[in-house]
Amino acid sequence: MARGTGSLTSLAKRDRARNARASALRLLGYLRPHKRRVIVAFAWLVISSLNTAASPAITGWIVDTAIAGAKAGGRTAALALPIVALFVSTFAGWYSQRMQILVLGTVGQEALFELRGEVFDKVQDLSVAFFETAESGDIMSRLINDIEQVNSFLAQGFRRVLGALLGFTATLVGMALVSWRLALVTLLVVPVMYVASWLFGSLARRVFRRRQETIGDVSASLAEDLAGIRVAQAFVRTERNRGEFAERNATNRDANIAASAVSAAFPPVLAVISAASTALVAGYGGFLAAGGMVTVGVVVAFFGYSRSFFNAVSQLSSLWAETQSALAGGERVFDLLDTPPEVTDAPDAIDLGAVRGEVCFEHVRFSYGTGGVVLDDIDLHVEAGTTLAIVGPTGAGKSTMINLLARFYDPTGGRVLVDGTDLRAITLSSLRSNLGVVLQDPFLFSGTIAENIRYGRLDASDDDVRAAAEASRASTFIDRLADGYDTPVGERGVLLSTGQRQLIAFARAVLSNPAILVLDEATSSVDTRTEILIQEALADILHGRTAFVIAHRLSTIRDADRIVVVDHGAIVEDGTYAELLVRDGLFARLHAAQFSVD
Repeated sequence: MARGTGSLTSLAKRDRARNARASALRLLGYLRPHKRRVIVAFAWLVISSLNTAASPAITGWIVDTAIAGAKAGGRTAALALPIVALFVSTFAGWYSQRMQILVLGTVGQEALFELRGEVFDKVQDLSVAFFETAESGDIMSRLINDIEQVNSFLAQGFRRVLGALLGFTATLVGMALVSWRLALVTLLVVPVMYVASWLFGSLARRVFRRRQETIGDVSASLAEDLAGIRVAQAFVRTERNRGEFAERNATNRDANIAASAVSAAFPPVLAVISAASTALVAGYGGFLAAGGMVTVGVVVAFFGYSRSFFNAVSQLSSLWAETQSALAGGERVFDLLDTPPEVTDAPDAIDLGAVRGEVCFEHVRFSYGTGGVVLDDIDLHVEAGTTLAIVGPTGAGKSTMINLLARFYDPTGGRVLVDGTDLRAITLSSLRSNLGVVLQDPFLFSGTIAENIRYGRLDASDDDVRAAAEASRASTFIDRLADGYDTPVGERGVLLSTGQRQLIAFARAVLSNPAILVLDEATSSVDTRTEILIQEALADILHGRTAFVIAHRLSTIRDADRIVVVDHGAIVEDGTYAELLVRDGLFARLHAAQFSVD
């Protein structure tokens, strides 16, 4: 058992290491389109590193020259050359550092711009099923917090890591050239540093990944609580929400403290190792200088080299922590990018073009994931231009039929066709451009009324917008507003009433001029006056279009050409309003129950 557990732990560690390497390579891949500028920046990094290695040697040169001058009677003329060399080296180091920051900083921001665009494009392409299971706050955390961690790596972290590595290498070479004996003494502590760095890196990757996950949990909780604040207040749930948020916030706090503790633990370890190395250099260097095997200037130079060496190691250690945080964020971003959409265009998908509006469900079956059967052998043919009402008890599968028609999901059995073509053989854009949807709770975007009506057809003129508003009867309230069509609607349309939002949603659907119109409980949450307006508008809106109308208010579908009754995922009745009433079936029972309550 112990061996098995150890093997699993070892495999998990190897998987994490592979994931970290893969994330690092993918992040660096965003720099590839800018390789010319990266090469230029690398050249500046090399110059900066060479100056880092040259400065201690020049300092030692100055010391030895001063000592030689003092022994020769106080001559100082020979000091001019090493002093000038030191100034030139310092200026070259400053300028090269400035240039590398400028070039790589710009490249990093451009790479981040591309990554953000790719992530946003991915989110737009993901299927509805993904958003029904993923928490919006966690998605926002990936788009904001995790990408910000990646930003620190692409914009500055990569440059600093590369600069520290080059400086570390150049310092080692400089030490070896000046005195191989003292170089070996300095390197005695490297194995200890390697073990400490390896242990630190393994721990850091875990704690930073955990920190990013808890940030996502906090963001998800906050987004949900803000969206449901009215319900929470209405049900006196705010205290409970405070407690639940406090728990997630505390978990995030503890994860941040753990990350900070890991980040703070490594520098003191390096400081102790650095002090030990300096002591070795001082003792052994003094011994060599006393024996005439090295000059005093060489010993002084090695103090500079030792300082540069451990500065580079210390910088690498702090950057290692930042890099682990960035890689943890990168893993979460790439998890999102690698999520396959459940519904995609087939390689040979065709553009639907102009649509007549004939719709067929051929023996359609559907289940959500591992859940039970939602639709069972739905067989339905709807002629173009028909207004079809779908009624039935809650959970019968009505909205699922519409979701399949819009191809938010694909059926698990059978097929759905438009004008005789399987939806899976049609491009999503051409299908949905011929489909208009009005939901029970219409979503409006921040902006003006006109911008929301124009959402489905951005090239529509102001006259087109007004015509759509008039056709949907939305103009009845828009014309009374002080700013008319330029009236802001607020976030999610909060500045408008439910009925006003619904009328705008109808206008939006009318403007897009779809061949197939879907009304999913579109009148169930509006007042009677607004419902009358919508019913008046529907007589014009539905003319010449295929329409699928899901309704609980049976009075709103009296004029439907056809009604199908769905129960437990199957069509149990099919006919006109009058025909279904006299059959004394489920429709008649639903009708009797509703109107007896009314």
